[in-house]
Amino acid sequence: MRKDIKQIRNVLKDYAKVKADLNQVNFLPSPQFDAISSHSNSNHAESKFVYHADLSWQLHRVEDAIDNIKDSKYRFIINKYIINKKYTRPQLCQRYDISLRSFNSMKNRALVEFAKNYGMDSLLNEMNKPQVYE
Repeated sequence: MRKDIKQIRNVLKDYAKVKADLNQVNFLPSPQFDAISSHSNSNHAESKFVYHADLSWQLHRVEDAIDNIKDSKYRFIINKYIINKKYTRPQLCQRYDISLRSFNSMKNRALVEFAKNYGMDSLLNEMNKPQVYE
């Protein structure tokens, strides 16, 4: 697999893992308040909130990038094949009546569209450079 495509896929794999982790863990237990104001936080509720907010923002960025993909086939491939793994390559080839090679090409175009929307411009610039073989 090309290195650039692999990096894009890794963003989506991380997204899937974080989303699953957030659904399983309660980061925000009820905070403990003392009658006396202090700068310390005995149960770390503030740091947990910041961590949760950061993860939520990262998830939001990925979801926005996916939602802004214009081609519904590309969105479907990213959501159902790459992130949720609900379909296999042969199933999607059959669904779209295409060859495995055509599916791989379509999947890579979907990943590039995601990368554009996600703001991976430096990676996309690298992808467009001609390959130099020595």
